Amino acid sequence: MRSFVRIFISCLPLYCLLSARAGNVLPVLTVMNTRYSPDTTHPATSADTIVPILPYVKKTREPLSMERETFYPNASLQHLLKGNVAGVYVQEPSGEPGTNLNIFLRGTAIPFISSKDVYDAQPTVILDGIPLIMDHPFAFDIQRFDYNRIGPATNLLAAIDPDNIASIEVLKDFGQAAKYGPRAANGGVIVITTKPPVKGKRRISFNTYFGMVQSPHITTRNAKTENDFRQQFYDKYANTSQLQSYPLYLRDSTNQAYYGPSNWTDLYYKNRPVYGVNASLSSGTDRANFLFAIGNRRTANPADATSMDRYNAMFEINMIPLKGFTISSMISATRLERKRNSSLRDRFAEMQYLPDLSNPLSPNKDYYSQYRNEYTKSFDDNKVNEVNGYFKLNYALGDDWRITSNFSFDYNEGLRDLFYPSTLLETVNYVSNYFGYNQRVCFDNTIAYHHNWNKTHDLSMEAGEVFQSDYNRYNYAFAYKGPNDLIKVNLLNSDNTKDNYLTMKAFNHALTFMFLDQQRHRLLSFYGRAAYKYLDKLDFSVLVRSDGSSSALPNNWWLVSPTFTTGANLKNIFLPDDNTFSSLRFHASWGRVGRLMTDDRFGEGTQYTSDLSFSNNPVKFSYNGFPGMSRAYTSGYIGNDIRWPYTDQTDLGLDAGLLHDRIRISVDVYNRIDKNMILGVPFSSEYGYKMQYKNGMKVSNQGVDLTVQAAILPDASHLKWTAGLNVNYNRNKLLALPGGLQELVVADGTRLLKVGHAIDQFWVLQNNGIYNRDADIPVNPATKKSLNYQGIPLLAGDPRWKDANGDYVIDDKDKVLAGHSMPVVSGGFNNDFQWKGFTLSCSFYYALGRKILNQKMADRFDFVNREGKIDMSAIKEITFWSKAGNYEKYPIYNPWSTVDAYRVDQDLFLENGAFLKLRSLSLQYDITSAKWWHKKTPVNRLTIYGTASNLFSITPYTGGDPELVNYNGFDTGYGLPIPKTYTIGFKMDL
Repeated sequence: MRSFVRIFISCLPLYCLLSARAGNVLPVLTVMNTRYSPDTTHPATSADTIVPILPYVKKTREPLSMERETFYPNASLQHLLKGNVAGVYVQEPSGEPGTNLNIFLRGTAIPFISSKDVYDAQPTVILDGIPLIMDHPFAFDIQRFDYNRIGPATNLLAAIDPDNIASIEVLKDFGQAAKYGPRAANGGVIVITTKPPVKGKRRISFNTYFGMVQSPHITTRNAKTENDFRQQFYDKYANTSQLQSYPLYLRDSTNQAYYGPSNWTDLYYKNRPVYGVNASLSSGTDRANFLFAIGNRRTANPADATSMDRYNAMFEINMIPLKGFTISSMISATRLERKRNSSLRDRFAEMQYLPDLSNPLSPNKDYYSQYRNEYTKSFDDNKVNEVNGYFKLNYALGDDWRITSNFSFDYNEGLRDLFYPSTLLETVNYVSNYFGYNQRVCFDNTIAYHHNWNKTHDLSMEAGEVFQSDYNRYNYAFAYKGPNDLIKVNLLNSDNTKDNYLTMKAFNHALTFMFLDQQRHRLLSFYGRAAYKYLDKLDFSVLVRSDGSSSALPNNWWLVSPTFTTGANLKNIFLPDDNTFSSLRFHASWGRVGRLMTDDRFGEGTQYTSDLSFSNNPVKFSYNGFPGMSRAYTSGYIGNDIRWPYTDQTDLGLDAGLLHDRIRISVDVYNRIDKNMILGVPFSSEYGYKMQYKNGMKVSNQGVDLTVQAAILPDASHLKWTAGLNVNYNRNKLLALPGGLQELVVADGTRLLKVGHAIDQFWVLQNNGIYNRDADIPVNPATKKSLNYQGIPLLAGDPRWKDANGDYVIDDKDKVLAGHSMPVVSGGFNNDFQWKGFTLSCSFYYALGRKILNQKMADRFDFVNREGKIDMSAIKEITFWSKAGNYEKYPIYNPWSTVDAYRVDQDLFLENGAFLKLRSLSLQYDITSAKWWHKKTPVNRLTIYGTASNLFSITPYTGGDPELVNYNGFDTGYGLPIPKTYTIGFKMDL
């Protein structure tokens, strides 16, 4: 299939070029300005012009143009947005191709207690009017570890081919975003418009590139350097018993497996190829036109042989069979195939089984290759198939009325088939199979009225209903200890006429575990909107929605939410003759949208569940083979008084164009308050519930978005210089907790939510150095007892933690809220230089005011408490044999101290995570602009280009790349590097 796709796409431009020379291509191209074509068999009227069904307040922000972005090997929508739009912050916890990246619009109102919360905080993406459905986090309910979601865990937004995108618009102002109702609750929506078909002439476009990702420079270590590092602790603090328990792999200096050359990077890191190819064909008349596009792209990482392949095709058609009646349809299909990492942590988390971890992997490639050879006997197939499309009818009734009916759908399915041989895990092999899918169907019907009186008064009215049906489901099974490593699939008996139907053929039934779950959600919405405009000076609009959700309780199904907007063209009102301002516009809006409850359990109230689990195994559902039911003691009590959460946002903005729009400035000031949010809070212990879900959490996000575009040099200059800057400043604050609580400890005791403080702050002890002598430790004059940590006396060699409340006891009361895991200031800036067909472009991305908790450094120093345990914290990946960070900056504490001297929850490991990155650099040359180019050739444009991505970073962070951080701000060291990428390619239009 891969070879066929590459050959087909490579031959397409050659075929088209030959056809053009034969006289089959007309010399002029005209691109449609809308998604529909007018009826040209009759005189043009207003009924033949498609009126966008959008808020009437004028859009002053330009969407993100894809003209410059298609030169870069962006692997997903998140990469396209990173640093390009004010108010959009993209987290990239790992450079591994196909992994999930997080998008946040104007901060977040959801505290990140677990991985499930990150899923709930993602904005909705609208593709040509289709609200895309993502993976549901309910699969985490059966997982002991939430590092990755079960299944392929692939970024579904990577299925969108950037070459097919015409523009991306991020709607954050509720004056525009409120039309989408609850879908806009997470700061707004992201609207993607694909390239429309052309009319009148045939157009063929082709874009391809080839390149490589570069291996990073790594400082390696072996047992000698690790032994030297630990020896300073042993020399200073170890007693005889502790010396005798020295790890075996560090004792024998003649063991070449650990004391030999540390050259594991020769196998783990390698330069790898990347490529992309896309071709499209579009043609038609005013009455009917189409677009067909096909593409293939590979992204890769130099680490661990990880990669992802994407195959996609799209077909779009517009027809006008009758005057004023337009039929439009689109269907898109994508296949993602991902090769995942081989980390021990992810493997053990999937298996929920931990072996003896006394000896780590060898840093010597001669021994490490033996492990990798055994790993090749396994397989890990991760595939995602996605299909989406729409069928739209648009009918004009005279000049003023228009009826639109739209059916759209989005379907994606993920598959993962996995096998690990017995040689990897204490003679126990493992097999698992996952199949899950997400399905969304939408019906949208709208009637709109628009009339203009003497070009003075303009009135638009619109009413509509939207029905959305979501269905998420997965089937998951895993089994241990098959008869041998030759049987790699857990086959079932498929004859339903026999008693052994659906029983395992090879694997032991007692060691096989099967799970399935599903979520259903329905959303029915009615809305009406009216907008009035006076001349080109003033405009007003009002929108009222009523949304009904199946995840709400029957007595609270519906939520009514209004939105009001207004705008004033200050240029036309006050400065009509001023030449300094070419445009000046003020706009304001206030709106309310509901926030959907993503778990259908909230619509059921008090309930029973299968909950016979214990802390080390969350998936027990039977006792001695008998299935059991109980109240939801572990998952939490849900009462019958849960109400709709909702979001209120006020937005004030100013858009200005100066010097004939050579300088354009847009600034927005916003205040978003999420109210009535649901949070699990402590419940009376005598009832047995872990927590109770209640309304009442209230979070605000306040900030400023600033965008500046400027043409620096005069128009007469042969050299053109265009510069752009976008900035977002955002601060969040917790205004209230359910039940009037003032503070709440969450995330297994690692976070504190406190009213009046930000929800993304770290909860840490303040470290002031080390106690070198017992005499230095403060003594309580009242009790004559020395300072202690939760009852454990502090001794020489222990940290000097600040006793904030002065009670001579170091405990949680002495912890402070410090720093932010989300940036306070973020954005990007770019420059484009054009000269005689050459274009030099560069883009920078930055984040300021964020902190990182360097957990991997804390783990490095806390080796005593992690050595030899059968626990996830004891895992040593092959990257354990590398150095990242400055070890000399940390005090030499007693690692055997019972106060856990190198605990991660102290500001000793809290670092400045600000950064500035050169994300991309490109040089392009348009050959068709050359004087020697034959203008009568059928090639309208031919551009050759070279790009380089992720070239350098400037950061005070000592732990490596400051982007490779988990959603909670912890750097665990598990993120694969974001590689330097170099490509060359060409684009051609016929």
